[in-house]
Amino acid sequence: MNSSPIGVFDSGVGGLSLLRELRRLLPNEDFIYYGDRANAPYGAKTHEEILEISKGIVNVLLSRGAKAIVVACNTATAVAIEPLRAAYEGLPIIGIEPAVKPARVSGCRRVLVLATPVTVSESRFAALLRANSKDNCEFIGVPCHELAFMVESGASSEDIEEYLRSVFAPYRADGFDGIVLGCTHYPLVLDEIKRAAGENVSVFDGSDGTARHTKHLLEELSINSLSRKIGNIEFISSDGSDHLERFYQKISK
Repeated sequence: MNSSPIGVFDSGVGGLSLLRELRRLLPNEDFIYYGDRANAPYGAKTHEEILEISKGIVNVLLSRGAKAIVVACNTATAVAIEPLRAAYEGLPIIGIEPAVKPARVSGCRRVLVLATPVTVSESRFAALLRANSKDNCEFIGVPCHELAFMVESGASSEDIEEYLRSVFAPYRADGFDGIVLGCTHYPLVLDEIKRAAGENVSVFDGSDGTARHTKHLLEELSINSLSRKIGNIEFISSDGSDHLERFYQKISK
């Protein structure tokens, strides 16, 4: 079990931002990354579709010997994490959530939580924002209808920044001093987000916290790798391309 790989999945390249953090904290672990580019984006699908797709991917990862599953997709986490845990009892399944708590404790007062429309509409997401909207800190869920698709399709920095400025425009009058990235695609365009948001706006990403939680859970269950060698990463794309591996190499330089 200790030498078995960790399965990680997302709708496409977004989860590679989390894989990068997992690799940094767990260099001796083997990973299987499944990018479901054939079905991307998940944010445009129904709950039933997302759950069915997620179960199918978990089955693929288990067939390849995965000892734990990391759902590297905020939309899939919001919709499917509890049903997955119920369906695969005993299997460690870790989901990613927006870093709202770090934003609150940082002292930010008005925070935009960027996410896909499906994530924003989820009760789990709404409960997370309500639980942290205290200590004079307000969280606002902001659905980004196009951003994940733009990242996945390789849109230009200029087009992404222009789109983000239109997303932020309705919130300029009352101001905002924080942004939480509620989709794993969004850290991949962090520079564009910072430029569009402007100076003095803090940006928070949940990838580091999720990676640390994964490390802690593996150690707690005594299924962490005991190898001293650098682990391998296997990439699987549902569209049959090698885009994931090439993209990961690009963002890991």
